[in-house]
Order: sequence, then structure tokens, then C-alpha cells
Amino acid sequence: MRSKLIILTIFLLTMSTAFASKYPHHQLGISYSTISGTGLGYVIELDRHNAFQFTVMPYYTGSNADNDLNLTIITGIEFQKTIYRDSEHKVYGFAAASLWYFEKNSVTYINQGTDFEKEIKLYDKDVYHNLGLGVGYDYILNEAVSFNMNLGLQYQMTSNDSFTNYLERTDGKESFIGLGGGVGLLFHL
Repeated sequence: MRSKLIILTIFLLTMSTAFASKYPHHQLGISYSTISGTGLGYVIELDRHNAFQFTVMPYYTGSNADNDLNLTIITGIEFQKTIYRDSEHKVYGFAAASLWYFEKNSVTYINQGTDFEKEIKLYDKDVYHNLGLGVGYDYILNEAVSFNMNLGLQYQMTSNDSFTNYLERTDGKESFIGLGGGVGLLFHL
């Protein structure tokens, strides 16, 4: 009987501590970063000093699914280690990685309206891998909303440089090293 009472007491103390804990914290919002990805952002603060941020943004563009369809998938992860924190400010160091995938499908017609009309289907894809280290700052408003920005050293590798889009930083080479950064707006859940 005594051992059951001890086990029950330990269980109740553990449960009351777990329910009284403020962690993990969850945040959801939007984020743009050339290092850790762009799109819907989710942050889980494991404790006062460690957090992970995940971002994802898949979307299609185009007017015709058979002939003109473009797929974009952007995903990333960021580990944050708090350097300084109070009720309104958080300064953190981060390590991040992201994958940016662009697929382009299109059709070109040659000699339209003649007996020699020909349809040519074109397919192209670019894949960018980003890695980086840096420092970030969060401004926390009423423990409900966080505005953040970060800046860091970025390493970008690409498998194909055929697109000319806003992410293209390799300038015809296979890799790029330089500054990267981002901003975000996150709501505390």
C-alpha cells in the first residue's frame, strides 16, 4: 500500500509540474528567408533557450495543366539558440538549411497554322540548397505576436542555372557564399 501511495504522489507531482510548465511554446505565421526558407512558418520553443522553426510553401502556377504548369516547393528548418531574452526582445544565433525546387513545363509551337506545325514540350527544373549561420532578433508584442529579422552567412548550391528568378545568386556558377537573411511575422498560440 505504501509503495502505491509513493508512486501516486510522484505521478501527481510530475503531472502538476508538466501542466504548470510554459513550454513548449508554439507560433504560427509567415516567414521569408533566403537561408531557412519561405512560406508558412511554425516555431516550437522547446524551452527558454532552444527553438526550431519550420517553413513550407508549395504552389502551382500556369494556365493549362497539360501544357503550361509550374511547380514550386520551398521548405526549410532553422535551429535557434537564445543569446539574450526578456519579455519583449529575443536575440538568438541560428543554424539553418532550406531546399528550393522550381519546375517549369511549357509548350512551344513552331510553324503554327501550316502543314509543318509542330509542338515542342519543354521541361526545366532548378534545385537550390541553402545552408547558413547567423543571428536573429525577435520583437515580441504582448506575448501574442513576434516580428523577427535575421542576417547571416549563406552558402547556396544549385543543380541547374537555367532559370532567372529572384533566388538566383550563383551567377552561372554552381555555388554562392555571401550574406543572406529574412523577416517574419508569427502569432503565439
